[in-house]
Amino acid sequence: MISQRRTTIARDQKSEVRGQRSEVRCLPSVALGRRRVRRLSSVVPASPFGLRRAGCCLSSGAFIPRRAGFTLIELLVAVALMAMAMAMTFTTFYSVIKAWQRGSAMAADLDHGEFVMQQIAYGLRSAFFPPASAATTATNVAATNAVATNAAAATPTAGSGYGFVLEDHGEGVGAEDLISWVKTGATLLGLNDPLVKGLHRVQLSMEDDGEGGRAIAARAWRPYANLLDFDPADIPPRFISSKVVGLNCRVAKEMKDGQWDWLDVWEDEATNCLPLVVEITLYLEPLEPDEPPVEVRRTTDIPVAPLSWSKAKP
Repeated sequence: MISQRRTTIARDQKSEVRGQRSEVRCLPSVALGRRRVRRLSSVVPASPFGLRRAGCCLSSGAFIPRRAGFTLIELLVAVALMAMAMAMTFTTFYSVIKAWQRGSAMAADLDHGEFVMQQIAYGLRSAFFPPASAATTATNVAATNAVATNAAAATPTAGSGYGFVLEDHGEGVGAEDLISWVKTGATLLGLNDPLVKGLHRVQLSMEDDGEGGRAIAARAWRPYANLLDFDPADIPPRFISSKVVGLNCRVAKEMKDGQWDWLDVWEDEATNCLPLVVEITLYLEPLEPDEPPVEVRRTTDIPVAPLSWSKAKP
């Protein structure tokens, strides 16, 4: 009986071991994202006859290791997404840099145009026109000097005297007007210019800068006691700015309906007087070759202008 029972127990133990081995089986492959892995469906028993290799599958008596890593398609997709992200980042960065450079160039042009405009505005505000008695005295003195120096007397005729001169040469971007007036002070004059100590007539115009471009130029001379053959064009110009490619000027001597009545010409008897306000428009070279010039505009009043018109009245 005892021997028979031992035989039965041994048989049962062998059957239990075989049952535990058969419990280790593989489930079908499941999709996790884009990878397919194999999972074990049961816990490996702690029996000395059991399997302790997690991540393996028993099939036909052989162990197959679990697959890990990325497929070629996954790598190509990842590379494509990374390239798209880098392209978007580079495009954004380039746009920001380009906008910053353009803004800096625009600010530099506006600062330069504002500097030139400030010089012209100061010159207009420094315009000079003598009272009636002073003008008569100055004319007599100029006539006396003319006899001694063979020069023309300072008579208030067109283009001479103390009046304002405006020559219209186009409109808009291509405008190259010429303006001239009598002033005091050092504005628009060169360094150590002897004319800074007295009255002088200054002229602004657009001329060739000698380097194949156009630039705004200034000339200055005495408004009296000049030689008979004197020509302002013989005076060497002083170029103020080579970035200014256009100059347009409008003047006004009265208001109509609450607005200035702008004039593009200043001629006849007006050349012996000064306009009440002057509108100057400067055109600076464009930021890009295919873009329009940068426009800077300012309206400046002439403080002594009413004095010239009161003198002109009979």
